[in-house]
Amino acid sequence: MPPRALSAHPYVSLLSAAFGGMFLTIGLAYIFYPRRGYELFGFSAAPSTPAAWSLPEWAPIERIMVLYGAKDMFVGVAILAATWAGNRKNAGLFLVAAGACAGVDGWVVRHEAGGGEWNHWGYGSVMVGLGGGMMGVLG
Repeated sequence: MPPRALSAHPYVSLLSAAFGGMFLTIGLAYIFYPRRGYELFGFSAAPSTPAAWSLPEWAPIERIMVLYGAKDMFVGVAILAATWAGNRKNAGLFLVAAGACAGVDGWVVRHEAGGGEWNHWGYGSVMVGLGGGMMGVLG
């Protein structure tokens, strides 16, 4: 039996769906729990008490986290839809784009907090590799 191409391996779709589910779940968390989402993102300046969150300067941050959650939900649904529809090249492209977003997220966190970038770059680089494999770039 000839060796199977990486892009046709059945586990590739399972991993793609797992990343889509991860993005969908994280997006929901950011929407419903924006304060906790801000802390999880890795920024250093998160308020430590509920009273600090009630200060007026934090209200826009909570709204921005809801917007960010909507973006993550869209990305997750797009990855899942392309994966379940059987279009591996589109799913791969979405994974590469989401991995690039994770790269930017890590860069921003590193410059704001002085560390924590690999919390984003770790899964982002795996997504780029998986997406490249699904598009046939890696075989």
